[in-house]
Amino acid sequence: MKETMNNNDLHISKDCIESNIDEWTPLNLGEKFTYREHQKEEIITLIYNVVNHKVHNQICEAPTGSGKSIINIVVACILNTYYNLSSYILVSDLFLWDQYDQFIKKNKTLKNVAILKGQTGNYKCDKNNEDMRTADCKLAGLSWGALYDINKAREKGYECALKCEYLKSRKKALQSNICIMTYQLFLFTQNIKMCRDTHGNKIFKEHDVILCDEAHNIPGIVQQNYAPTVTQKDVDKLLLLYNPSKYADKLLGEGLTLLFDNDEDGDYETNNKYSEEDVKQNFNFFWNIWSNEETRLDEDYKCVTKYLDILTSFTTTVEDIATTISNKKNNHKKLSKQDILLFKNVTWYKNYMCVWNDFRDAIKETGTEYLVKEINKKNDGIISVSFRCTKEDFLVYRYLLSNSQYRIFVSATIGGKKPYDENMGFRHLTKNDEDGISTMDVIPSTFDFSKSKIYFYNKFKMSYKEKDISFPYLKKIAYNICSKKFPTSKGIIQTGSYVLAKQLYNDAPTNIKSRMLLYNGSKEKTAAIDFHKMSDDTILVGPTLVEGVDLPGDECRFIVIFKVPYPSLADKVVKAKLKLFPLWYNSTTSNAIIQGIGRGIRYNGDYCETYILDACFKQLYNSTT
Repeated sequence: MKETMNNNDLHISKDCIESNIDEWTPLNLGEKFTYREHQKEEIITLIYNVVNHKVHNQICEAPTGSGKSIINIVVACILNTYYNLSSYILVSDLFLWDQYDQFIKKNKTLKNVAILKGQTGNYKCDKNNEDMRTADCKLAGLSWGALYDINKAREKGYECALKCEYLKSRKKALQSNICIMTYQLFLFTQNIKMCRDTHGNKIFKEHDVILCDEAHNIPGIVQQNYAPTVTQKDVDKLLLLYNPSKYADKLLGEGLTLLFDNDEDGDYETNNKYSEEDVKQNFNFFWNIWSNEETRLDEDYKCVTKYLDILTSFTTTVEDIATTISNKKNNHKKLSKQDILLFKNVTWYKNYMCVWNDFRDAIKETGTEYLVKEINKKNDGIISVSFRCTKEDFLVYRYLLSNSQYRIFVSATIGGKKPYDENMGFRHLTKNDEDGISTMDVIPSTFDFSKSKIYFYNKFKMSYKEKDISFPYLKKIAYNICSKKFPTSKGIIQTGSYVLAKQLYNDAPTNIKSRMLLYNGSKEKTAAIDFHKMSDDTILVGPTLVEGVDLPGDECRFIVIFKVPYPSLADKVVKAKLKLFPLWYNSTTSNAIIQGIGRGIRYNGDYCETYILDACFKQLYNSTT
């Protein structure tokens, strides 16, 4: 961690911090900018605890309308401007990232704040219209460092580096003391070996503070980030790297212009210590174990380590392919679409390796008792096997918390402090339990909820055993709410699952069905929300309308929670987490309901009625209040 101007014996008063804020705010946010109620006081407290080395883990529960993004940005800027402390601001998704991006663009004085949009796949190359993973310059084998030097870039024919959106954003992110990025990108830049220089140092340096937005999502995001999935198609991708000429047709289709198909390129030879037959036989052996529910966890783990050994053996082969492609490019030979697809397979391999390596290391440190294997069968018959490390507290500590000295967690729905502390792994930070304990502030809501009543129907449960009996009754109530109470208003029905959403849609009367917007997956969801915002009386129906949906004013006047969103106990990871963190199950369900209700109340004066139809809510309410 870099040295700061602070001294452990130096005390910075809250009055001094407030003076800093009063000086900085009009210069950077404008003379007319005013802080919302409680906002400035919380900013002062967060800064005070950092600069005086008081607390290393601060939790701030800030309801909708309290200005969480302003809190994070001002804290980071004051810490940097007056105390020489650097920060990362982390966001949970690109929707929230975009909100920060728009704010930074609007306030041009915040030019020292960098913002990087995910990994290279989120940016396009203007030269070949591919994403930056297969940008023209990357196909030519140029490093990012070479492209930062405009003279070197020009020499190689890439003057476009001057205006490249990704290069400019990446360079600024490396140089700035304040950087906004997604959790996924942060985990990648701080933990992956590919993000280190030749001396083993991190390219994206550690900063003094990380400020985490939507912090209730952290355990799930980290869990998902270190969960490898394998399919039988993966072996075809590996064998394509092993022998492109032989396996390209099988993986990429017929009629291809192969990379290694003429005398000038020469015959392709691999230095892989495993033969083609070895790779096939080993993979089939692993697959027979992995796709069997009855195998022991230690057997699964042994196969994981052996599979990694095979993956590692492809490293030289992959580098040879990348070199061959760049040589072809630099010798002014035209690359075919198939050459680019092969290069994409090279980048797939590198990311694939990282996920498997991290997962293996996590299980190695925590133990095979925390390994969970899930076998997934799709309707088209394709089987995939996913692996998880259920010890999320360790994963969060290892891959997120340990990358910074001070950590601030901001969310509208933290839930109980004790379950949050447990799930976040604060206790792993030090052997001294007192140092690992967090503090928590709760900012009171300033909204008027008098018009936003919540109704609870306590008769039919949507539990696994009772849902078939309850559904016919509850669907009629939902339809009545839509047709009689809100015949011309827009709203949401939160269903808990796609299956339930489709069932509600299929059974709906014609006049209700014509208003319903059903979706399947994130792309359809985005399109449905966009259509909803332009319509007069539509109703969004689906399971993922709990977070990341902003429907102010008339865009949402009612919400129906058809099923209490308990995590499914059919999920092995959920079962395992319930044993590890007993308080987590009810806490995360309560958070989901609060988040869901918040979709329709977005500003002071806004209003939205909520109807909870699942009688399971009573038990949840009694156990968490």
